[in-house]
Amino acid sequence: MRVLVVGAGIIGAALADRLTRPASGAPARLTVVEGEGPGAGTSGTSYAWINANDPADPAYHRFRTAAMSTWRDLAAGFGDPAWYRPSGNIMWATADEAKERLADRVARLSGLGYAADLITSDRLHELEPHVAVPPDALVAHYPDEAYVHGGPAARALARRARERGADVVTGHRAVRLNTDGDRVTGIRLDDGRDLDADLTVCAAGRHSPALLATAGVPLPMVDPSEPGSAAPCLVATTSPAQGVLNGLVHAPGLSARPAEAGGLVLEADDLDAGIDESASPALIRQVGGELLARARALIPALAANISDVRRCVRPLPADGYPLIGFQRPGLYTAVTHSGITLAPHLAALIAQELAGRPSPALASYRPNRPPPHPRP
Repeated sequence: MRVLVVGAGIIGAALADRLTRPASGAPARLTVVEGEGPGAGTSGTSYAWINANDPADPAYHRFRTAAMSTWRDLAAGFGDPAWYRPSGNIMWATADEAKERLADRVARLSGLGYAADLITSDRLHELEPHVAVPPDALVAHYPDEAYVHGGPAARALARRARERGADVVTGHRAVRLNTDGDRVTGIRLDDGRDLDADLTVCAAGRHSPALLATAGVPLPMVDPSEPGSAAPCLVATTSPAQGVLNGLVHAPGLSARPAEAGGLVLEADDLDAGIDESASPALIRQVGGELLARARALIPALAANISDVRRCVRPLPADGYPLIGFQRPGLYTAVTHSGITLAPHLAALIAQELAGRPSPALASYRPNRPPPHPRP
């Protein structure tokens, strides 16, 4: 069987890696198409936090917890790669209502068997000695959470797939799905070439709705071009600041973690308003400056500056849950938010389905499920 994977972000790269495993029943030919390079888009820009930190939906929480375990197994196979960092996560709250919510979250997560504890300020300073935390803060620690450097991770997965025989085509975008009646037969590239396949997997992230629409296939996702859309966000990276942060930190008003090149990755949800496709360079610089100011308040010893601010457009299914499964004969879709957390686990389940064994774990996440209702 000829399999074509469109997209080499973390989902497409993890799937290509999985499909080329010797014991996976690899397809006769596997081709991966990526418009830029593996991990060059959202996967390489995002905050990239691996977690199952939301207890609202216990079934989805279990799904994400299984994904965290798959990440550990995958990283072990690469020999503790620098792009996977099981650092743990610290989160705190200072306002009374926020403290109540955090305490409730920790209790509910603990009740689900998830590693979540309230810790003292002394323990926090053992974990993150350079972080300034108000003395009255309520502090939670999630020791099993991790982060990845998304670009290097996707490149490593795609490289291993190539070494095992996959054809990885970069520098050309898929501009349409080719069809024969109701069946999808492959794609057309932006240089006019057609790539034929018995099965096309759409793992194109935020670009998936546009590609699927060329064959009249709908995909219920948040439109990043709409004013006020939740899909876009800004992620800043600082210049090197070695040793000021050991792992993930979620403080009121700022999320921070170590960056690939020794600096910090910074993000703040409340600063993403107005970061749509028309966001001006001046607005982006302004947000970068505010992120740096918050980082310096969080880490008084921080002497770094902002080196880059990138607009990250997240693929957001309308109801927040993954969109995974066959949509037409010859067409399988694999698009989700939290792709960093879910990628290796989804890859294993999708590989099973492509081999003809439907996965009960994916039954709730089919793209043709009833109209969306927002997650609780």
